[in-house]
Amino acid sequence: MTKNTEKSFSIQNMFVILVLAVFLVFSMLMVVLGAMCYVGLEDKSREVNDQRILQSFVRSSLRAQEENAVVRVENDWLIIENNYDGDIYLHYIYAHDGQLRQQFISEEREFVPENGEAICPAGLFVPQLEGSLLKLDMQDGNGNGYTLYETVVVARPEGGSL
Repeated sequence: MTKNTEKSFSIQNMFVILVLAVFLVFSMLMVVLGAMCYVGLEDKSREVNDQRILQSFVRSSLRAQEENAVVRVENDWLIIENNYDGDIYLHYIYAHDGQLRQQFISEEREFVPENGEAICPAGLFVPQLEGSLLKLDMQDGNGNGYTLYETVVVARPEGGSL
């Protein structure tokens, strides 16, 4: 072999190695960019789900109440009171430790906020009852605020009429 052909093989080998190196770099770049996009989509999906759950959980809890249920507000707790054959059960919906929580207990049991089941992240949950209009100021875990208005059944004063 001549020196000229050895040089030619050497340049061809370097060119092949260079093409493979460029392919490797761009392949790694595509994997990293794909992973970053996936993480971003997962975060956005989680945020949208938390927003949807925060609003729809309260709305569906109010709409699923029994016919003889009464809604009341104490402190920052939304309480749905159900009467099952003379036994009173209370469904508490409230925010505690950065979570929207619910607790369904008998009227005879003591309400302990820490015992509630966590539903989703919530920074704020402030129910206000004005007549039969329930206004809920809520904030999800990311600080986005929402206001929900619902008409509810409230306790009538003794001897009162509809």
